[in-house]
Formats: sequence, structure tokens, C-alpha cells
Amino acid sequence: MSIFLRSAIDKLKEHYIQHLLNSGMTNMSETELKKMTVTELKDLLNREIKCTKN
Repeated sequence: MSIFLRSAIDKLKEHYIQHLLNSGMTNMSETELKKMTVTELKDLLNREIKCTKN
């Protein structure tokens, strides 16, 4: 069970990283983003989306 959870978390993390990089919403490197937790990535993405809407 834990291997499936780890895999799901890794896929979600990669999704957030690719979205941030491909959209140009951040100037952080992929290496820096990979050091972040899923929660940190989600918060960063939400912050960047809010900034672009204003």
C-alpha cells in the first residue's frame, strides 16, 4: 500500500513542478522545486495564480 501512496505523491509533485516550469510562473530551478514538499508546491502555485489574476 505504501508504495502506491509514494508513487501517487511523486506523480502529484512532478505535476506541480512541470506546471510551474512550463507556465513560467516561477524563476526557481527544477532542482529547487524538487526540494519542496507537495504542500509548498501547491501553495506556490496558488500564490502565483492569484498574482496573475490581479
